[in-house]
Parts: sequence; C-alpha cells; structure tokens
Amino acid sequence: MYSINRKTHYRKWLLLCCGWWLVALLSCNDEKDSTVDIPGETETEAEAEEPVSTTTRQVNQFIAEYMEELYLWTSTVDWRKILPADESDSFDFFKKLVYSDDKWSMLTDDIQGLSNEFEGVSTTFGHVLIFGRFKDSDNLFAIVLYVYPDTPAEKAGVKRGDLFLTINGDAITEDNYMDFYYAPSLVVGRGILSDQGIMLDDRTFSMKAETLYENPIVKDTVIEKGAHKIGYLCYTDYTMESENALIALFSEYKSQGVTDVVLDLRYNGGGYARTSVLLSSILAPAAAVKRKDMFLKQVWNDFWMAYLKQQKIDVNEYFTDTLAVNMDLARIFILTTENTASASESTLIGLDPYMDVIRIGVATHGKYYGGGLFSDEENKAIANWGMYLMIYRFDNQNGVTASGGGLAPDIEVEEDYFPLYPFGDERDPLLGAALEVITGQPAARVAKSPYPSCTVLPMERRGALVGKMIHTNRN
Repeated sequence: MYSINRKTHYRKWLLLCCGWWLVALLSCNDEKDSTVDIPGETETEAEAEEPVSTTTRQVNQFIAEYMEELYLWTSTVDWRKILPADESDSFDFFKKLVYSDDKWSMLTDDIQGLSNEFEGVSTTFGHVLIFGRFKDSDNLFAIVLYVYPDTPAEKAGVKRGDLFLTINGDAITEDNYMDFYYAPSLVVGRGILSDQGIMLDDRTFSMKAETLYENPIVKDTVIEKGAHKIGYLCYTDYTMESENALIALFSEYKSQGVTDVVLDLRYNGGGYARTSVLLSSILAPAAAVKRKDMFLKQVWNDFWMAYLKQQKIDVNEYFTDTLAVNMDLARIFILTTENTASASESTLIGLDPYMDVIRIGVATHGKYYGGGLFSDEENKAIANWGMYLMIYRFDNQNGVTASGGGLAPDIEVEEDYFPLYPFGDERDPLLGAALEVITGQPAARVAKSPYPSCTVLPMERRGALVGKMIHTNRN
C-alpha cells in the first residue's frame, strides 16, 4: 500500500508502479472537524464573521487539489468559480464538484471506517436483506437474500429466504427498519408464507452485532449431472482477503475435474480490481493467461492520458499468472441482477473477448469506472477525512464497454422471492437456467408459492464495497 501526501509525488510514483495502482492513503486519527470559538460572541455572530473554519478550509483544499488533477470528470468543473475558501460545508463543496452522472464518488469524515469496510470488515449481523411493503399498509417486511458465513445471523439460524415481520417486538416500519443495519442487538420475529399472505410465526431470531470480516464466498459446491461436473460459486464482494480462498477453491475444483463453472454475482456490488483480475485469470482460457493478454483498458482524464502517453506508462490491466489453478474454460455462466456492479462488471467485460460469457438473470447495474481512496495523513487536523474518487473508465481488450446502462442478459430470468431457494439448489430459477444450457436437460420445476399482496422494494444494500471498483498496487 502506498502513501502519497503531495501532488508533486504523483508522476514519480506512477513511473515506479508501471500500471498497477491505488492511491490509498489511510489514517486512524480520530480528530473531528472543529470551528474557531470566539469568546463573547454567539455562534451566529461568529459564523457571520468567520463562516469557514480553518479545518474546513483545509478539508476543502484537500478535496480541490486531488479532484482538480485526478478526477475523471475534472473538465466539467469551473475551478475559477467554485473556490475552497468560500465553502463552509465540505460535504456541500464536494457535491458541487461531482459530475452529475457520477453516483459513486464519495467524501467521508471517517476514512479508517471506510477503509475497514473496503477490506470487508464491519460491525454487522451478517445478513443482507431486501424489504417489501404490504398492500394498503405502512408496515414493511424483510426477505433474507443471504447470510455471510460464521456471523451472528448464521449462528442464530437465519437462512436465505427467511422472512422477518417484527423487530424488537414491533412491526417493521420506515421509522425502525434501519435498526437491521445499525442496532447493537436485535430480536426478530419470523414470518411464514401461507395462502393468507405472510403470517407471523412463533419463532424469533436473537442477534448481537459483531465487528468481523464478512467472507464473500457464501456458497460453493460441485453439482454432478450426467457427464458434467459443475462448479458453482456464489461470490458477493471482491475483497483481497478472499484471494487465497479463491485460489484454494478452484484448485479443489480443478482436482475434482470440474468441467463447467457457474459464477453467481447477482448480489456482488464490486470491490478490488486486483481481485477481479485474479478471479478472471483463474477462469479464462489458459492461452490468454500464459500470454498475459490485456484484461482491461483504462481511460483517465485528458491531462493524465496525455502524460501517460508521453511517459510511455502502461496503466492497463493484464491477466495474471494463475496457471497452477487455471480452469482453462471456453465458456462461463454468470448470474446477474441490477445489483451486479463495477468490479463484477469488469469480470464480465474483461472476459468477453476471450471466451463465451453467458449472462443469466437481468441487466447489470452499469458502472464502468474505477476509483482510488485518498486522504492526507500528514495533516493531523484533517487526517480522518478522505475521498473515494472516480479516476478512470474501463474498456475491454477490444475497446468496448457498455456505456449508458447495464449489461443485458443473454437469458433473461427474474428472481422469484417467494420462495428463495438456497444457493446451489437447481430449483433456483437463475441457476436452473444455467444447468439447462449446460446439460441440455430441463431443470427441476416446482409449483410457485402463493404470492403475498405486497410490493418488493429495490435492494438497499449497505456497505462500502457496493458499486465500487478499487485499485491497488500489485503486491
């Protein structure tokens, strides 16, 4: 991991890194933004005379310096009119600079917390939910999409497809549903699906939040059907911590003679570019990996593209040596939803020139940008502040990306929430569709459950990795 504390270091550092990089400046300083106290004056009077505190000006200057040089859309900002010294709120200042189509760059006053989440560490119950609203009611219910292994939710017996109807003895509403993410403990009432709708069961789940690493390999299995051995992996976040586990998993798949792979990215909102390259190198044809062919092209802002060309610096990404575990696949089946984003989409786009990438599900999110994590650790007054900033767009080896929307599926299949079958169960409609193509045989069909009178709301997934493509150095 590299620290860069002054703009003058950028060019030298790029020359050393030769193409693989993340500006990741992390700190653990807990200092907060402060204002200057003026004795004898009210806060209103002080603000009138000194609307911008010294610390706020420093934060604003940090934002402006990095964004003016590195931000992908820096040319859209009128740097003569939006001045750091004029803005009394750093978050508002940041919003004024961010390009209208950029939904992913972010500013934080807790850079250490954000960095931890990027590494897959958070205070959590370990369940990921989607919410629904009952017809003609303000009450909500929750559907468990999945549970991370070895978390409080899994230990409490929570499983994919479970329904939650109450929280700490109360109905779930817009006033309390955030407690599923931020409360220190929960007692959740389970619901069951019946002909009358979702009814309260007599079972409850009790959980206490823990600070832990959420393992993104939430399910792996080998499905044997006829002459096919199908390796299935549900992978939810591209974390560097998971890289050794991915290598071990595919080593096992290779030793078992797996012939086909189904990669379930339906809930994978992104993560580290390095991990995407690693996983893609494991799956790609061996010849492309052996040659270290290009995986993705990077397009930066005009200043940096000119500079990189002048200095003959290659920041593109290439397949990495995974030949010991490489699956040498000619085709791969990838399950997608609108929650499949960023680093997940880089896997889809990067592999496409080299193999048959069969997308099953619905269109992906449509985020084809990579970013870096920035802070100024030398300035203790603002060391807790930081940015995740979009710095490049990625294209595949053919120079093709899907701008203006998500990647459409080859086989369109909607997820059925009532019920949600376990990952790896061929009754799951998305996996079932993949197995039908692989084997040429119909997948298991089951009668649909009664659909309750309700509306399922868009997924509101929490976590720093959602919609992120994060670059690192190669080490």
